Amino acid sequence: MKSIFAIVLATSCSVWPACSFADDAATQLVGAWKLVSWLTRFDGGDTVEPYGPNAKGRLVLTPDRRWIVILTGANRKPAKTVEEKAALLDTVLAYSGIYTVEGNTITTNVDVSSNEIYTGANQTQTRLFHIESDKLTLRTPEIVSAVRPGQKAVGTITFEREH
Repeated sequence: MKSIFAIVLATSCSVWPACSFADDAATQLVGAWKLVSWLTRFDGGDTVEPYGPNAKGRLVLTPDRRWIVILTGANRKPAKTVEEKAALLDTVLAYSGIYTVEGNTITTNVDVSSNEIYTGANQTQTRLFHIESDKLTLRTPEIVSAVRPGQKAVGTITFEREH
């Protein structure tokens, strides 16, 4: 009987820490986050701020694993013409989906997006994350750039927790 208890105890100790780390990370992610910075580094070496130095945005992660994000350029103005309305589409990114957490990786299965590039082959969005105090940093793996054909890019987005 003691040997069965020892096996159960040993198994629990080896399994639960991994589960609790994933659960703890997922719990830390839950909340509303405000965009601090968004940088994209291309394999040519240059780094750009896709929506400018004062881009705006929010990321909301719910306890039931819903990801909702909207990012916009800083100095958007109300559109008055069809052309201006079309141009606004180039300064907004929004999508939603269900996310999962494994270690320091968060994967979102996009179900609705402001840009159809995030459906089909790009429907699954994988990011590495790091939380330090009230800062959340998300980084893409190196991916083929959607805006610069033939180049690869790494995006890094930093958010600050809203209280």
